[in-house]
Amino acid sequence: MPKLILLATYNGAVFLPAQMESILSQADDWKLLVRDDDSTDGTQEIIRHQIAMGAPVRLIDDEPARLGARGNFARLLEKAGEMGADYCTLSDQDDVWLPGKLAEQFTRMKLLEQKFPHQPILIHSDLEVVNQTLEIIHPSFMRYQGIRHEAVNPLKVLLCQNFVTGSTVMINRPLLELALPVPREALMHDWWLALCAAVFGRLEYFEKPLVKYRQHRNNTVGARNLRRLMNPLRNNWKNHWSSGRDNLARSLFQARALAARIKEREPRNPHLQLAEEYASLMNLSPSKRIGAVQKSGIHMQSMARHALMLARLAFS
Repeated sequence: MPKLILLATYNGAVFLPAQMESILSQADDWKLLVRDDDSTDGTQEIIRHQIAMGAPVRLIDDEPARLGARGNFARLLEKAGEMGADYCTLSDQDDVWLPGKLAEQFTRMKLLEQKFPHQPILIHSDLEVVNQTLEIIHPSFMRYQGIRHEAVNPLKVLLCQNFVTGSTVMINRPLLELALPVPREALMHDWWLALCAAVFGRLEYFEKPLVKYRQHRNNTVGARNLRRLMNPLRNNWKNHWSSGRDNLARSLFQARALAARIKEREPRNPHLQLAEEYASLMNLSPSKRIGAVQKSGIHMQSMARHALMLARLAFS
């Protein structure tokens, strides 16, 4: 029963030792599988030192290539599939796992598998938002971001907005098989996994924070306070509008890839229609786009986010 922790690295030498220590201190019968994205700062040396010390760590012997965060994790997930992993959990290089994180999530996973045998399952959790020295900025990443887990009809949010943080994710083999390969249209690996779980299986939430989410100047995504994000006096609204419009357009292509995956794996899946409706929004006139979204129930979390989405649909 191979159980893999998937760690994607890139120039993470400053914070990587603390994260590896927090992982390996609770790994037990889990193996840490690492892919480095062609680092130049000593990251690979840190990983190889752990291997030399006998830690349960394996560094993928990949051709040097800069794939980015999404591509790096996509390659790790692909390798986990090839290795026959029954369970995978994801890790960023700069966070710190809280004690018991792995055991608590795996216990929940086994209980869910007993209740829903053979179903694809994804479990995610809240995080503590901390600064680079691990001092708490906010005890709940979800509240800090103004987002929440959707227990009912999660696909109606996930098509346009992700609320699953990859560094908290654990998945089982059935979900891994359905999610692979991660398509090029996927905005991020965690978003794609969440979409597949919502469509094909179970998406479960651990309200307790299990990870310290470290904020620093080199975060790929990072935590952004909702009030600050929506404050026109403290945010570059021109860039915010433009990037949001681009992400909205990319989410439509992602939905198209999701619809294709549903047709390939479960053509009678009841979620196919919703995925296709969202993917085809730009084929409609602006006024009809708004009506189609409202009728389908697809929405972003918070009135402000949803209003911005509707505005971008109307003026794109």
